[in-house]
Amino acid sequence: MHGRGAKPERRVLLANVQQALLGRLAQVDRDAAGALEQGAVRLTLAYYGDITTQLMVEARPERAASMIRRHGKVYEPPGEDRPWLDRLVARPLRRHSAEDYRQLVREHRNLRFLDDVLRVASPLGSLTRLGIGAIARLFPDLGAYLRTRRWGSAIRRRVQRVLGLALRQGDDLAIVAHSMGAIVAYDVLWKLSRLGEHRRMHDKKVSLWLTLGSPLGDGIIRRQLYDADEPDDGVYPANIVDWVNVAAHDDFVVHHAGAEANFSTMQERGLVRRIRDLPRIYTFWVGPTGSNPHKSFGYLNHPAVARTLAKWIRR
Repeated sequence: MHGRGAKPERRVLLANVQQALLGRLAQVDRDAAGALEQGAVRLTLAYYGDITTQLMVEARPERAASMIRRHGKVYEPPGEDRPWLDRLVARPLRRHSAEDYRQLVREHRNLRFLDDVLRVASPLGSLTRLGIGAIARLFPDLGAYLRTRRWGSAIRRRVQRVLGLALRQGDDLAIVAHSMGAIVAYDVLWKLSRLGEHRRMHDKKVSLWLTLGSPLGDGIIRRQLYDADEPDDGVYPANIVDWVNVAAHDDFVVHHAGAEANFSTMQERGLVRRIRDLPRIYTFWVGPTGSNPHKSFGYLNHPAVARTLAKWIRR
């Protein structure tokens, strides 16, 4: 599940995700990478990028000039990330240390934040200081998801279609969710495990939920989740076996405590077997405007993420 912001068409984004993920997975565990490449393990993209791109353009019409149109929808032009992806994937496995990261920052202007908050983010420590109104202004697509039924439902339907099918089929399922995708995944997982209309799936479980650059630990975000106003016995999804959370140094979205501290009650109530925050990682995405620690490809291409997925594939 991808995050927020303008996106290319589904096929382009899926190809980029595959390149970022497989490029590192092949170095960490060749057999696990082969299982993915050969289709023994299927990779599906829960895509709603056309919706987030539309919301971004509606909020800032000047962005439309840089977009392409297909069948009445707007998308980010294809190919813009490809040369930067090639460079990311080519980074040697051993070059992911703190010193390697400091060198990257010296060589490239370091955004450290999402594209829309560059001009205001430096004095801000976390999303909590912004408030939901400011979040909606800075992140129009995330604001629309959190604050409107129309757009929230449209995005959840896209994700629910993919997850619901996999769970009904009894698939052994790992969800990899980046940024806003973690919020959407949480809401859909809660719906599928709690609402009466989905009672036939209440016993279906997701064996691994891997969240990357997730804002779920932020207090403002938690108060906007689908279960925020539920009675105490209905809070939290009940269909996750293991939750692994990964955060990068300098990622503006995750300047807060991780999943272990914020969702420990899930484990205490037996709703999840284990919640684990991996030690903070350094990501190495560099694009045309500099390095960005929050970029999904930087997370997907990191050895710690590759090893987590390789372990799940082998298990």
